[in-house]
Amino acid sequence: MADNIKILMTADTVGGVWTYTIDLCKALEPYGVKVYLMTMGALISPQQNQELNGVSNIVLYESNYKLEWMQDAGEDVIKAREWISAAYKAIQPDILHFNNFGQTDGQWNCPVVTVYHSCVQTWWQAVKGERPPHDWDWYTDVLKRALNASDVVVAPSEGMLNQAENIFGKLRSSRVIYNGRDIKLTIFKDKEPFILTAGRVWDEGKNIKSLCNVSKELPWLVYVAGNNVHPVTGAEPELENVKFLGQLSSVKMQMYMKKASVFVMPSKYEPFGLAVLEAARASCALVLADIPTLREIWEDAALYFDPFDDETAKVAIRQLTDNAALREELAVKAQLRARKFTATRMAQEYYDLYMGLINN
Repeated sequence: MADNIKILMTADTVGGVWTYTIDLCKALEPYGVKVYLMTMGALISPQQNQELNGVSNIVLYESNYKLEWMQDAGEDVIKAREWISAAYKAIQPDILHFNNFGQTDGQWNCPVVTVYHSCVQTWWQAVKGERPPHDWDWYTDVLKRALNASDVVVAPSEGMLNQAENIFGKLRSSRVIYNGRDIKLTIFKDKEPFILTAGRVWDEGKNIKSLCNVSKELPWLVYVAGNNVHPVTGAEPELENVKFLGQLSSVKMQMYMKKASVFVMPSKYEPFGLAVLEAARASCALVLADIPTLREIWEDAALYFDPFDDETAKVAIRQLTDNAALREELAVKAQLRARKFTATRMAQEYYDLYMGLINN
C-alpha cells in the first residue's frame, strides 16, 4: 500500500508528544506516508536522534524555537511560523499535522489537522480549579486561533476533548484517536516488591508529591522515575522510603516496569498517559488517579483514588501490596486492556482521517 502522501508535521521535543510522534510516523511507513518533521522546544537529544534513525520515512527539520507555552515565547512563535511557512511552500504537503498551537493559523492550501494533546487552560482548570491568570491571555488567543484554523481537531481521549470543549465551546470538527504504542506484550512473572511511578516531582499536574507524602506509610519502596530537581531552587527532596531514579531512557524505564509489581499514576491532569500504557504492557498492577481520562481508558483494569486526597492513595496502594491475588488479577486485566491501544491501530485511524480530508 503506497500512496506517497506528504505530511508536514510539528513536534515538541521536550515532552511525551515526542514519543507519540515517533510511534505514529513509524506506524505510517507501510502506508507510503512521508513525514517532514519540524521540531521545536529544544534541539534533538542523542537518544532522540537514535530513535529517529529507526524511522525511514521522516525528513527532519530541527530547531530550538520556544513553544507557545514557554516563557517569553512570543518572538520565537513568530519566527517558527515563518520557518514553517517557508518549508510548506517548498514541500507542498498533502496535509499539515500540528502537534502544537503556535503556527496553525496561517496561509495554507491543504487540510489542517491539530492534535489537542494538552494545554495550559485545561491543565490549570484540572489542577487549580480555575482559569489561568491574565498573564496567559496571549497564549489563550493563540490557542483559539489554532482551533478555528483547523479542519479537524484530534484529541487523545474523550475526556481531553470534553475538557477542551468545556472551555472553548463546541469545536467545528473533532474526533478522538487514542494514542498507542507497539511494545511487545509479555507476561512477566518475576516481579519484585516495589512501587513505581513516573513524572517530575515538582509538576503539580503529575502530582508525584501525593505519592511521596504517603511513602513512609507503605510497606514497599517507592521508585520515582523523572527529574527530582526543582527548576527554580535546584533543591532535591529527601523522602523516607523513596528512591529517585532521575530521567531514564526508554529502555531503562521499561526495565523497571518489567520488575515493578505496582505502578501508580497520581496525576490531577492526564490527557492520555503513555507511561500507564507502558506499565500495563509490562504486567504492572495499576493504581490510578480517579480522573475522567484514566477511567475512560482503563475502566475496571485498575484501582482508583482521589488525587486531591493522599489518604485514599495510601489505601488503594495498600490493597495491592497486601493482596497478591488481587495484584495478579489487575495486572492481567491491565495487560489485556492495553492490547486496545497500539500504534498500528492509531496509524490506521490517522491515515483514514488524512485520506478523508484529501479526497473531500
